[in-house]
Amino acid sequence: MSTPVPKRLDPASRLPTSEVERMFSLLRNTRLPEKDIVPGAGETWDYGMPLARLEELKEYWLETWKFDEFLADISRWEHYTVEIEGIDVHYIHVKSGKEGAIPLLMTHGWPGSFYEFHKVMEPLSSPSSPGDPLFDLVVPSLPGYGFSAPPTRKGWTLVDTARVFNSLMVDVLGYKEYAAQGGDWGWVVTRALTAYHSDHCVLAHFNNIVEYPPVYQYPFLVAMQLLPKWAGRSVGGWVMSGSEMDALENHQKFRTIGSGYYDLQRTKPTTIGYALVDHPLGLLAYMGEKYHGWVDRSSALSDADIITTMSLYFITRTFATSVLTYYETPYALFMTQPRQKQGKTAISLFSHDVLGAPRSWVQRVLNVVSYREHEKGGHFAALEVPDIIMTDVREFVKGNWKK
Repeated sequence: MSTPVPKRLDPASRLPTSEVERMFSLLRNTRLPEKDIVPGAGETWDYGMPLARLEELKEYWLETWKFDEFLADISRWEHYTVEIEGIDVHYIHVKSGKEGAIPLLMTHGWPGSFYEFHKVMEPLSSPSSPGDPLFDLVVPSLPGYGFSAPPTRKGWTLVDTARVFNSLMVDVLGYKEYAAQGGDWGWVVTRALTAYHSDHCVLAHFNNIVEYPPVYQYPFLVAMQLLPKWAGRSVGGWVMSGSEMDALENHQKFRTIGSGYYDLQRTKPTTIGYALVDHPLGLLAYMGEKYHGWVDRSSALSDADIITTMSLYFITRTFATSVLTYYETPYALFMTQPRQKQGKTAISLFSHDVLGAPRSWVQRVLNVVSYREHEKGGHFAALEVPDIIMTDVREFVKGNWKK
């Protein structure tokens, strides 16, 4: 079988002016309610995105955000597409141009895109400090996201995506060994690389992760959910550390008040997909809420980061295919992948994120050599705290690459 040949991609060809103009027209002509759905609903985010915040972001989108500046920004990078297993896969290739550069695959999640890494690509490939490692970065779009085509069959999981991304690195780009980094769905892809392709993916860094506790803790988990908090922690403390109980409580809180989107997308993806794929303000209300509830609101995340992401989803018309991931990759599949056979893993967790697991759980399935917990930052670490995640990646790779 012949090796797939990449083709250069001009981002402008996937972001037609007609769609941009239509996006702004829809924004201008979409009417919001005149007042909150119930008095006081806009005072917090308990009901979802407050009406006033949605109006503020709408005005920013129409009056401040500039498509031409965004296009110029992403056109700095070399974009390619290559057909692998019938899918036209988009990726950005940022080369250091120097000998000894370490290949690094960086994978985004939902509701993200390749743009998630726009603050770290240049610093990682061209560091200012002579002691920092050099990276050749490969930043793909997940199938059905951004400039990548959607899967061509039912049942396409993120394990399949990991196989395709491994082929991209090894067969197409010629990197026989590489490091990988990921969060959200990028965590699942990278986790699959450690499980099935660890002969090539020799280092893996995660900026969030979920893992099951050991079976003997399950009865205590039930007790913690049924009893008052003080009593539950007292019982749980017989077999769990404080960090383990904290992780359980955070997970339970997320499942109770923050995971409605997940249940909808994993069961009826076309319902929400078709409803919002052609509705820019709807996308902002639905996905933009995650850029509040999952983040450190004192971080470097900007309104421009949020609106750029919404614009990418709308102009590329990929919202419906992006949520397909939830239906095709069931929770049980990505939580029961084989143990990492070889290679090393590092984990960076951020206190404002909604995903995390204590080291004691994670190291049962991964060869963890570094586990760091940060007070600053949240779910979108590369957007929120780029310096912190770059430091963690650099130090992990520098200390473990081919050692």
